[in-house]
Amino acid sequence: MTGVNDLQALTTSIGEFTVDALGRESIAGLQVVMEAVDHLGHISIALKDNSDAEQKRVLRELFEIERMYYDDAALAFEFVDAVDPDLPAKSNVPVYSYA
Repeated sequence: MTGVNDLQALTTSIGEFTVDALGRESIAGLQVVMEAVDHLGHISIALKDNSDAEQKRVLRELFEIERMYYDDAALAFEFVDAVDPDLPAKSNVPVYSYA
């Protein structure tokens, strides 16, 4: 069974890899919230340029990220206007935030 520290390490790894893959210059904010029971990671992405073309570019990268972590977690993605800066403090599950 995966411990909390291992789950936080996985969450951080997914978050850092996603930021690097998408490009720091294109991200206004990103959060990964990992469910401990089923290892479902919810990735919220706020783009600086939220155009259809940029979202399509990012989606292609997200498919690669999903493949990278296929054995470790199921990932769900959503585009948001902004990430919640207070989420890590009020959450009791592993969270990675980049803003």
